[in-house]
Amino acid sequence: MIEDKSKHFQSKLYGMNNYFKCLKHLIDKKNFPKVLMLTGKRGQGKFTMVHHLLSYYFDYKNYDTKLLIINNNNFLFKNIKININNDIIYFNCSEQSIKIDNIRELKNTLQKTSINKFNRFILFDDVEYLSNNCVNALLKSIEEPNKINHFILINNKSRPIIETLKSRSLELNIYLNKSKKLKIIENLLKDQNINNVDENLKNTALTPGEFLIFNDILNVEDISLEDNIINNVNKLFILSKKKKNMIYINFAIHLINIHFMTKARNNFNIDECIDRKSYIIKKLTDADKLNLNYKNMISELESYY
Repeated sequence: MIEDKSKHFQSKLYGMNNYFKCLKHLIDKKNFPKVLMLTGKRGQGKFTMVHHLLSYYFDYKNYDTKLLIINNNNFLFKNIKININNDIIYFNCSEQSIKIDNIRELKNTLQKTSINKFNRFILFDDVEYLSNNCVNALLKSIEEPNKINHFILINNKSRPIIETLKSRSLELNIYLNKSKKLKIIENLLKDQNINNVDENLKNTALTPGEFLIFNDILNVEDISLEDNIINNVNKLFILSKKKKNMIYINFAIHLINIHFMTKARNNFNIDECIDRKSYIIKKLTDADKLNLNYKNMISELESYY
């Protein structure tokens, strides 16, 4: 079974030192923004950095600021996704069905006093999945004159985000270059004792989080990078429907992109490669969104390819 990124909890923070120090400085100076938006590709470590930042804020004695390590005795060790108390409230907007009533209920919660006189942090992961109505309700909560409430919005850029929400935030764009990604991946593999690694997958510019999940899929499921691309798309599409998890579709799209990039490098007509790649990805995503018959889709792709 493929688990989400919470499986890959990291007590040590890699590759985000400068971002972390910048935000820690704002906390130390009691100048943390009311609304912080962390924007960047999924799997770079934005959520992990937030976990470390709040571990430092709520229990600094059990956080190593030199090595960026959450100690085992830290109040938030492995627990940030659990709404332990009213001081930390977590939403995953892509996994949960967030409705306007949830946001209204949040507004009532935010009017209560915090515990132990700490500030309160409200985390919205995959915030770009919030509906227009939910965003409008959230903006009303943000505009409440309350100095203890801080909103941290994680924008994974999976879809366009409503500009009004973006304009009310201090946005920090997170970026990792390829060499830094590879270094983080090596550290994570060592920390998690992962030995069964596909080297070809490692060199495809994946983010560390994407790599860990996609490598899991290769190890757990009957998927091989050496297999025919249409066969892999077929297997991954079936898995996405069976397990109701979009990560398999994302992996299929990644493999399609790599397949046609390799063809273009091997002197295939680049325009034809782009056209074929776009056609296959559109057929795959349409079949997923519209719940079309996957056998017909695969037959059509085989004929086209």
